[in-house]
Amino acid sequence: MKTLTQIQAAKCREIERSKITDLLRGKLSEFSIDRLFRFLNALGSDVEIRMIAKPESDSDGKTRVIAI
Repeated sequence: MKTLTQIQAAKCREIERSKITDLLRGKLSEFSIDRLFRFLNALGSDVEIRMIAKPESDSDGKTRVIAI
């Protein structure tokens, strides 16, 4: 994947650079999942959602993001 500056990424998605900074800092509350997926797709990434059974030893399910 090509590395973009924050300014280039903001121009690509037509959003403010401060929003790119928020994304990089993990401040996702202002972004819908759909919007995040569209950002990733526009930047050349496929998004895959996979659900698996949690181990019985875990009391709660977990959410992970794995970037390859």
